[in-house]
Amino acid sequence: MTMDSLTAAKIRLMTNACITRYDREEGPIEDIISSYNMQPDNEILVKDQIIQKRSDIHFAENDSTEQASSAK
Repeated sequence: MTMDSLTAAKIRLMTNACITRYDREEGPIEDIISSYNMQPDNEILVKDQIIQKRSDIHFAENDSTEQASSAK
């Protein structure tokens, strides 16, 4: 199921679906997002919405970036 450019409503829907699956411990958030086979620009929008809604959900690439910047 490939998706082209998603509407704002669909981005919100995908964001909530990802958060629900994350809360059910279905896997790392990155794996959950990628399982929807979205276009990369839509994945970025979903990630941004997740970060806005749930700052307690951490992404692996953010953790490694934060660790690298704090090591300096």
